[in-house]
Amino acid sequence: MSARLTRKRARFESQEGAAEGQRDKEFWYEDGNIILVARDFEFRVFKGILADHSPVFKDMFSLPQPSESATAPCPVVDVTDTPEDLRHLLRVYMLKSGSSPFVPEDPSFDMISATIRLGYKYQVSNLVQHSVNYLKMYYTRDFQVFSKRRPSYWPPSFRAEHAIGVVNLARLIGEHTLLPVAFLICCTLGKDIVKGFKREDGSWEQLTLDDIGICFEAKGRLVGRRADASNVVFNFQLMTSCEKPKRCPTELRRVLDTAASAWAVPDPFDSILLQFSKDIRASLCPSCWETVQKIDDIERSEMWKHLPGFFGLPIAEYTDREAE
Repeated sequence: MSARLTRKRARFESQEGAAEGQRDKEFWYEDGNIILVARDFEFRVFKGILADHSPVFKDMFSLPQPSESATAPCPVVDVTDTPEDLRHLLRVYMLKSGSSPFVPEDPSFDMISATIRLGYKYQVSNLVQHSVNYLKMYYTRDFQVFSKRRPSYWPPSFRAEHAIGVVNLARLIGEHTLLPVAFLICCTLGKDIVKGFKREDGSWEQLTLDDIGICFEAKGRLVGRRADASNVVFNFQLMTSCEKPKRCPTELRRVLDTAASAWAVPDPFDSILLQFSKDIRASLCPSCWETVQKIDDIERSEMWKHLPGFFGLPIAEYTDREAE
């Protein structure tokens, strides 16, 4: 894939700053040998570092320089990226003072989004893969990993609505294994699923109309599946070793009636049993308590196997557990 890049005529830089823009405060090296212009910001960096990681940059920098470049400090290249995105890319390969390569930090959504989109655009495949692998730890295919994330399924520095951006990233690079959990979270957003969220550059991240439609259709199915699972979990007929047959059926029905309002939440993995565990455990005999826990685990595991199907995605490839 060819990146959208345009070569500008080389020009001198004034002592106060760039002639047509402003020097970026974070990435302006006086000994840099290439200036990248993103909107009104100019980044003077090292083309060798960029070319070493990106075949797109390497090919571009190998082009003959215009004759005017002989009188300029270094060549200048326009890019169509935002300054915010470009900074995230440069931070990966030009570590600033104060940052430690040995102590990983939880990346923000904006960083992951920029590294995937620009990595894809400039064919920095290892950067894309590292970023995707981070997302896979949370938007996972592994039910056990997913269950441990409850109640927040998303990365520490993300918010719930960032699932909208994850859907868009997955669509962009064809990493469809990220979609089921991302879609699931989108279904819990309420009206924000249509509004989207504002990115750090001021633009809005929104789902496509087709993906909004997928979520609206899936939401009803998820609510229905949650109700069905709850009816199974609290079905006294499945309690074969009840020690309090006069009390436990009444308590199971009471819990089911009390929890009915929770069914409207379209997350079938937000177990009602877990929400009311203290009350339920005190109300049931030990045998029934153990049984409802087992049934709840089975029901959630079965729902997990079919999660992609709620969103019209293939199920077979999703049930094959992958290394996270």
